[in-house]
Parts: sequence; C-alpha cells; structure tokens
Amino acid sequence: MTYRVRYIFPFLLLVLLMPGCKSDDAGDKAIEAEYITYRVNYLENMAGDIPTKMLPDKMEAYYSPKYILTSIDGFFGQFSLVQVAYLKQNSVTTMLNFFGNKVYYEGKKGEIPAGIVPIDNPRVEVTKDTVTICGFTSYRAIIQNEGNEYDIYFTRDIEINSPNITTPYHFIDHVLSDFRVQLSVLKMQLVMSGHESTSIPSSIFDIPEDYRQVSRETMESIINSLFTKD
Repeated sequence: MTYRVRYIFPFLLLVLLMPGCKSDDAGDKAIEAEYITYRVNYLENMAGDIPTKMLPDKMEAYYSPKYILTSIDGFFGQFSLVQVAYLKQNSVTTMLNFFGNKVYYEGKKGEIPAGIVPIDNPRVEVTKDTVTICGFTSYRAIIQNEGNEYDIYFTRDIEINSPNITTPYHFIDHVLSDFRVQLSVLKMQLVMSGHESTSIPSSIFDIPEDYRQVSRETMESIINSLFTKD
C-alpha cells in the first residue's frame, strides 16, 4: 500500500496543477510593442466624390515580435481599416468597418493586403543621402517601377522584424519613415510623426466576433466602391 501511494501521489499532484497552469496562459496578455504614428498626406484632392481633406489624416501602427497592426479611422468612428499581420504565417488579415458594416478577409501566405496596389518588379537604389524624420536618421531609397520614379525613406534606428509586410515594400527590411502607398484609387504619402515603446493587450490583434468573413474579391469591391464614383 505504501508503495502505491508513493508513486500515485506525484501523478495526482500533477493532474491537479494542470488546470491552474492552463488558466494562467488563458485570457488577455500584455505585449511589448513599438507604437508608430504616421501623418497621411493625400496626393490628390478628390477620391471619387469625396474630398480627401475629409479623410483620416493619421495612421497608427503597432509592431510586436509576432504581430503587426496598422489602422486608419475616420468619419467619427464610422470608418476603420485595420490590417493585422501574422509574422509566422507571413499573412495579413484586413478588417473593414464602414458605417456599421463589418467585414474581414484572411490573406493567404505571402499575399499583399486586400485593396493595396502592389509594386511589381521594382528597382531599388539605396543612396547615402539622409534626413532626420521624427528624430530618426532616415536613408533615401529610389524606387523605379513601370516608368515611375520616386523617393522613399527608411530608418535603421528601430529594430522590427518584417516591418513592411502590410505595405507593398516587403522587400525593404527596415522601418519606413516616409513612403507612398495606394489603396484602391486613393494615393497617399505617409510620414512618421511619432514613436514610443509601449505595452498593449494581446486582444488588439483578434478579429472581433461581429465581423463577417468575405472573399478577397468582395473586400476589394467594397473598398473600391468607397473611393470611386461608379
């Protein structure tokens, strides 16, 4: 009898402790992240029937070791476009809320986010020219694509893994401080305006339960309809 108790007791103790360990892992956690804000400058005066001066003028971005989140909000909380990148899967989920209609699209591995116009076969020339943007030394890179040529800037002062997975500049390994991006027909220039290290809840990267899943075609059709006259 003593022999059985001697070996059964540790097993029972392990079983009793397992639920407690699981409970500690569950729930919302605090995650360390780099928080960067970008000032949004629109390169045209109109987006379909909408004057661009009425559109959101800031993009927020959170960079954590496993996830990246970018968001643009406007129209008094009636519009938001959120991209959540899962670095391990190399994929991006796009969430759109327009006047209470909430949809999301789960991107495939290596796929550019829905609605973002890709840059096909770009030529990149990194120069030695530098400027200071938001207090960080930023290097000028020349992008050539389909007969177009323009400058973007990036900084090596902030260390982040795969920082540009939510942009067309996935081929640049450093944080962008001044760059162009096109969402549907909406052409924007984003310039870094703020940075801080912070702690955020892990739930910020979750898909809310009231969002409905749609295909990429449907998501892009909805985004296009927001900024075109047709």
